[in-house]
Amino acid sequence: HRKAGAAPIFRYQLEGSQRYFLLLGPTAQFNILDDENWRFGPMINYRFGRGSSVDNFTVKQMVGINNTAEGGVFVTYRMKLSQERMHQINFGGDVAGSSNGTVGNLRMMWWQPLGPATILNAGVGTTIANGKWMNTYFGVTNAHDIALYPTLRGLPFNAGSGVKGFYIPVGITQALSKEWLVSAGFRYEKLMNDAKNSPVTSISGSSNQWIFGAGISYLF
Repeated sequence: HRKAGAAPIFRYQLEGSQRYFLLLGPTAQFNILDDENWRFGPMINYRFGRGSSVDNFTVKQMVGINNTAEGGVFVTYRMKLSQERMHQINFGGDVAGSSNGTVGNLRMMWWQPLGPATILNAGVGTTIANGKWMNTYFGVTNAHDIALYPTLRGLPFNAGSGVKGFYIPVGITQALSKEWLVSAGFRYEKLMNDAKNSPVTSISGSSNQWIFGAGISYLF
């Protein structure tokens, strides 16, 4: 199933400081450290639920999941590879939670300048969640939903805590001028363990997830 959408990107850096506010799609972060290499601070992630707009006929009939805001913290360390601007590897992680459970990410991102106006980035990451979060988004536990999946034979599917999967983002950014940038890329995610074995994924969906995107930025 394919869906298209738009997401805002906004970053404001405090003058004379490394502190900044970042809005990246559904995630907002505020870095409270005035340090060249370390980033740390609070974050809020808005996670969309499951409702009648779902394309899959079976999943559309399942009990809905409300949209929710997850609050938590993030940390990032930048390892410079040379004096060339943006030639670096970032190691980061975050953890956030709501009434739907707690979820975290660990990731590494490599930035490689290809020229004075072109930067390639590629990375790898993994998502880990507790049982409540996994069961909220991948479990099939109530009688109504269980009946939608005959292969369960009337038994619930309880998704346990652990690794949800891993993901690989790749992108490229091209400067058109001092102010304008264009970017394009993709993200591949492989669901694992109970996220992969859930009927919501194995029957109604796929354990291979692809996201493609493009954007334009203005620096001021």
